[in-house]
Amino acid sequence: MSERYATWIQIGGRIKRARVEQLLKAIREAAVRTDWGEAYFEPKTAEELLEACKDGHLQLCDEEARYGEFPELEQACRRLKLSYRRHCEGMCGYDAELLDWRPGMKEPVAHTSSNEHTDEILILSSDVQQAITLLEAGNTQQGIDALKHLCSELPDLPPFEIV
Repeated sequence: MSERYATWIQIGGRIKRARVEQLLKAIREAAVRTDWGEAYFEPKTAEELLEACKDGHLQLCDEEARYGEFPELEQACRRLKLSYRRHCEGMCGYDAELLDWRPGMKEPVAHTSSNEHTDEILILSSDVQQAITLLEAGNTQQGIDALKHLCSELPDLPPFEIV
């Protein structure tokens, strides 16, 4: 049996109407919901996607996502150049994870996260201490680089739009 975790994904960006069917299919196959405990979201039209948006983003979830991921849906988003942010709840020895992808990135950026369904990134004190040690030793640029690595600058998730 696989590990299953409560997981949500926010999708943003612009998609051409001619390519919406690919996203609709990926969403239906992912067996996701628009809110916790709701029925499966099985959209058939672009309008249904727009109606499901909350705070400008397409927000989907699954209380029992396999390994806390939506592999095919995430792959479809990357193929369609749609930005996304995914949060997987931590449990049983696994930390919560916040993962971001934006067009142009080779790989998604993952961070340890809060387990409270938020998008707060948690940083290990040992990683901060390593940066402090570099700074105190006069390795200013290395210390700054270490801190920048901990706090990756990502563009905000753009609103979901169909053009």
